[in-house]
Amino acid sequence: MNGKKIFLLFLAIIVAGVLLASSTWRQWNDNQKTILQRMRPIAPMATYSQGGSINYIDFDPKNPELIAAAGSSRNFVKVWNVSKQDTPQLTLKTQKGHNGTNFVVGLGFSPVNDWIAIKGFWTLEIWDSTTGNKINTLNTASSNFAISPLCNNFALDHNHLKLWDVNDPKNITGKILLPPKMGWVSIPLDGLERIDPFPEMKISMLRHNIPNRYRNASTNEKYRAIDFSHDGRWLAAAGQMLNDNKGDWRQKVKIWDMETHQLNRIIEREEPKIQEPKRKGKKVPSSTLPLSNDIRSIKFSPDNRFFGLAADNGLTIWSLPEWDIYHEVLDKRISDIAFSPDGTLYAVADVNGINLWSVETLTPVALLSGAGLFSNSVIEFSPDGSMIAGGGMDGVVWLWDVRKLNEK
Repeated sequence: MNGKKIFLLFLAIIVAGVLLASSTWRQWNDNQKTILQRMRPIAPMATYSQGGSINYIDFDPKNPELIAAAGSSRNFVKVWNVSKQDTPQLTLKTQKGHNGTNFVVGLGFSPVNDWIAIKGFWTLEIWDSTTGNKINTLNTASSNFAISPLCNNFALDHNHLKLWDVNDPKNITGKILLPPKMGWVSIPLDGLERIDPFPEMKISMLRHNIPNRYRNASTNEKYRAIDFSHDGRWLAAAGQMLNDNKGDWRQKVKIWDMETHQLNRIIEREEPKIQEPKRKGKKVPSSTLPLSNDIRSIKFSPDNRFFGLAADNGLTIWSLPEWDIYHEVLDKRISDIAFSPDGTLYAVADVNGINLWSVETLTPVALLSGAGLFSNSVIEFSPDGSMIAGGGMDGVVWLWDVRKLNEK
C-alpha cells in the first residue's frame, strides 16, 4: 500500500512538472509575441523602384550612401544613391552567355577599391563603381560567389568550390580548388589556359588536372550560399549535398580553414518533423505541405563572433570560434539574416517582415514596417550600421534608419 502511494505521488509530481513546464513555455511564447506586437515600428526612410524581384543587395563598404541591388531573373544591377530615389546612379547590364541568357546570381562591392563584381551564371564581370565602365570579364559558370573581406579572393562554385586571385581585377587567375571531403588536400590551379588579352579574358580549367574522385564528389554538391568570415579565417558554403551513407540529399554547411585550405567541419541540418492529422479508423493525407529545411542564407557577423543560418525550418546562430549553438528558432521560415557591424544586433526577414533582435539578450527590439507580405527576402546592414536595406518580390528596395532605435 505504501509502495502504491509513493508511486502515485511520484506520478503526480511528474504530471505537475510537465504542466508547469508547458505553462511556462506557453507564457514565454505568448510574451515573445506580445513583445513583437508592442514594439514601436520603424517606418522606411526611402524606397527605390528596382523592377522585378530582388534577390541580392549590397552596400559599398567604403561609401554607405551606395546600394546595389539585383534579381536572379534579370541580367542587370542598379546602384542607388541613398539621397536620390528617382533614378539609379548606375545601371550595369551583364553580357549574354553562350545560350543567350546570363541572369545575375550574386553581386558585391570591393572592400578596398572602387569596383563592383557582378556574377552572372555564365560570367563574372568587374565594373568601375564610380564611372560604370567595365574593367574585366571572366567567362566561367557558377551559381554562387563571394568576395573575401580582405579583397584577395573570389569564391566560385560550379561542380567545384574554387578560389580565384583578385588582387588585380584586370588579371584574375585561378588559385585553389578546395577539397570536397574531410582529410583531402586542396589542389593548386596552375593548369589554366588564358585566351584573349584584357579586357576580355577567358579562363578555362584543364580538366585532366583534377582527379576523378574530386570531380565525382563535387557533382553531388549543390551550393546555395557562400560567405567568408570577416577576418578571412573561414569560408562557408551551404546547400544540398548527397549523403554517402544513406544515398539521399541533405542540407549541409561546409566550413573550410582559409589558412590551411582544409575542410574543417560539416554541419548537417536536421530533417523537419512531418505531423500528419490523425483520425480513428483510417488514415488521411496531410492538409499542409511538410516543412522544408532548405537553407536560404548564411552570414558571418562582422565582429567574427557568430555564424548565422536562415532556413525554411528556422534560424540557427553559432558562437565562434567554438562553433557551439548560441540560439535557435524552430518551425518558422526565415529567408535571410544579417548582423550589424558592431555586433549588437541581428535582423531576420520572414513572411511577417523584418525584426531587429539584440544579440546579447536574444529579444526583439524593433519592427521595420512599411513593406508588404513577402516584400523582404534579402536584408543587409550599411557598413556604418546606420541603415538597413531590404528587398524581395515587390521589386522595391526598402531603406530604414536604424538610428531611430536611440530616439526617445
